[in-house]
Amino acid sequence: MRTSKPKLAKRKLPRSLVPLGLTFLWATAAFAQLNNDIPAEVKGVTVEQNLGAKLPLDLMVVDTRGAEVPLANYFDGRRPVIVTLNYSDCPVLCSVQLNALSRSLNEVGLSLGDDFQMLSVSIDPKEATQRIRETKDLYVGQLTEQPQAAEAWHFATASQSSIKKLANTLGFKYRYDRQTKQYYHPAMLAFVSPQGKITSYSLRVDFPPEDLKRSLLAAGDGTIGSPVDQFVMWCFSYDPDRGRYTAEAWKLMRVGGLVTIGILAAALTPYWLGRRQPAPIDGPEAKQSEAE
Repeated sequence: MRTSKPKLAKRKLPRSLVPLGLTFLWATAAFAQLNNDIPAEVKGVTVEQNLGAKLPLDLMVVDTRGAEVPLANYFDGRRPVIVTLNYSDCPVLCSVQLNALSRSLNEVGLSLGDDFQMLSVSIDPKEATQRIRETKDLYVGQLTEQPQAAEAWHFATASQSSIKKLANTLGFKYRYDRQTKQYYHPAMLAFVSPQGKITSYSLRVDFPPEDLKRSLLAAGDGTIGSPVDQFVMWCFSYDPDRGRYTAEAWKLMRVGGLVTIGILAAALTPYWLGRRQPAPIDGPEAKQSEAE
C-alpha cells in the first residue's frame, strides 16, 4: 500500500499584521522617494568648507551709507570677523538664523567691537541700501548686551559679480528661483581671521554661546580672550564634519596628568623638606653641646 505524504498546510498571516506590513512598505517607498527625488531647486544648495582660503579683500561692497568700500575695511589685523550671507526679503531661514545668532551674541562673553566684528552681505544684487539699513537696525536692536553693535556689525550689498566671487570663496552654494523670486540657500556662519583667512564654519541655525566663543577665540589666534580662554582652547580642535570645536581626548589626558603631578608635588613637598632637616641630638653629646 502506498502512503501519501501529508500535505503542508498553507499558513496565512494574521489579519492584524497585514496593515502593518503595508504601512512598512509604504514608509520604505516614501523614504526612498525623499532621498532620490530631491527637488531640482535645492540640489547643490550647500556649503563646501574652504578652510584656509583667504577672502578677496579687494572686493568692493556697498555699506549702509551707500558708500562703495573694499572688503579690507572690515579686517584690521587684530579682530576676527564673523561673515554671513543673507538677504532682507528671505521668507524664513535668514530671520531664524539671525534671530538665534543675536540671542547667542548677548551671551557669548566677548565684546562685539572690542573683541570681534561682524559682516553680513546680501546675496540679492537688487537689494537697496535703505532696505539693508532697515535690516541692520532690526538685528542690532536685539543686541541689548552688546553696546557697540551698531559700529561693529556691518551690513552691505554688492553687485552680482562681487556676490558670486565672495560666495565661491566661502563655498556658499545657492540658487535663485525665478518663479517665487526667492533664493534657496544654506545657513552659514564663517569665522574669519583678522587677516581674512577662513578658520571654521557653523552650519546650524542655532548657535550655542560656548561654541560661538570657541570659534571666535580660534579665529582670533591669540589676539582676543583671556589667558584662561587660550589655555582652554588648546584642548579643542575644529571638526569640519560636525561644524564645531570638540575636545581632544589626548590633550585632556595630558592636562589631567600635569594636574595630578602638581597635586602630588604640593602634597609631598613638606615631607621632603622635613627629611632634609638634621635629626635632634640626644644623650651626652647633646649635653656637651649645650654646655659649650
